[in-house]
Parts: sequence; structure tokens; C-alpha cells
Amino acid sequence: MNGKERRKLKSIAKVRSVDLKIGKKGLSDAFLQEASRILLKDGMVKFSHSMLREERDDLISSIEKLMSVNLIEKVGKTLTFSKTSS
Repeated sequence: MNGKERRKLKSIAKVRSVDLKIGKKGLSDAFLQEASRILLKDGMVKFSHSMLREERDDLISSIEKLMSVNLIEKVGKTLTFSKTSS
């Protein structure tokens, strides 16, 4: 993904509302299924979480591996991902 594509996705993500909240159960099967459904429909998914800053990087790498997505933007406790370009 080049810089121009990334900037466009970030501008879309900025005004997009949060799709799902990562709760106590974390990345459960039901959560991942719903996130995949949203990703297929929109090509982008936005999460909020309540994890500590130290745990956030592990969460991001887990989501990227499990869902085959790229991190577009992280702002505070909000993470936005898009489909991995093939």
C-alpha cells in the first residue's frame, strides 16, 4: 500500500464510527466472524478497546494475523484496519 492510498483510507477512517468494541472475551470466534463480515462489506473495520498501551501492540499483531488485514490508523483506544492488498 502506497502513501496516497493510506492517506485516503485514513481520511475515511477519521469520520467512520466504531464498528466493534473488543471486550473482556477478547478476540472470540463470534467477534472475528462479525469483524470479517464488516470487512467484506466495507473493506475496512474500526475497533475500540480498553487494553493498556503495553498490550496494544500484541493485540494489533494478533488481529493482523487472524484476519489478514493491515493497520491503517491507531488513535488512542481506536484501531482501524483494511483488507490486505493482494
